[in-house]
Amino acid sequence: MTNKFLGLVFAGVLSLSLTQTALACAFHGYTPNPTLVDVLLTTEQVAVARLDPAQPSRYKLVEVLMGPDVSDIPLPVAKSVRKLLAARPSRSVLLARDGAYGPWLALTILDSRLHDVVKQVTQRQSALINGGDEKRLAFFAKLLNDPSPAVGRLALQELDRAPYSALRGVKLPNIQNLKRQLETGDEELMPVRILLAGLSRNQGYSHFLSDELDMAIEGNIPYMGAYATALIELGGAKAAQEIIDHHLKPQVLPFETRVKLLQALSVQHKASPRSTRRAIARGVAELLRSSPDLKEPAAQYFGFRIR
Repeated sequence: MTNKFLGLVFAGVLSLSLTQTALACAFHGYTPNPTLVDVLLTTEQVAVARLDPAQPSRYKLVEVLMGPDVSDIPLPVAKSVRKLLAARPSRSVLLARDGAYGPWLALTILDSRLHDVVKQVTQRQSALINGGDEKRLAFFAKLLNDPSPAVGRLALQELDRAPYSALRGVKLPNIQNLKRQLETGDEELMPVRILLAGLSRNQGYSHFLSDELDMAIEGNIPYMGAYATALIELGGAKAAQEIIDHHLKPQVLPFETRVKLLQALSVQHKASPRSTRRAIARGVAELLRSSPDLKEPAAQYFGFRIR
């Protein structure tokens, strides 16, 4: 892992604002950053430190979570870290090295619960690397309702990094306050929250998501495809056909918008039950007869199964 990579992670992780690695751009509209867990699974040394009371510009080692023991951490405390810790200087900071001998970098401020989760990740580094997405997703899905906001956010980020087909296979809890988060939550993790609403199987979200899709299309929201994907998850073939009939066939929306909706349909075409997949295939095939401008993106997203 390069210095540049860890440096980019530091800026996001420190403020607990990282998003995850990429889902389809129909969900995000940009390429999300690596997560804190991505860093922990690729570094070779992790430690926990606090500000040194005798020298507030230096760290005092508290615990080595992974790698060889160290007696000193030659990393000055950044002004941004001191500012964050001004009210609670006893809080600890998570540090990691670039590889075995690279520089130390500060990753995030730890509360007790995040400290515990980070320790579990470092202890399971090999298992999480070799176990693939399934074990990693199952581990973090259980933390979605954690009382620590930092842990809950990390869990969302971990689910946000997953391909939709993998996310669909995860056993999810009944997520507390999800409706409120959909209405007032930050934009950064809105796509995964929308997908989780669809995966909740709660039909009470259908009307809300339909209205939100309309507003997302009108406002050209980058993650409008997440609303379409969630609606199809809840409504199956009927919801997919409604999206085709109401938003794609009229040809009044901008080409880029229609492509994002087409991409969302392709996501469900790969992940949904057979009946929904066949309905999407028929609907898109019919759509292409009246919308030849969509043939190229359809070939890209669906392959040669849609003619």
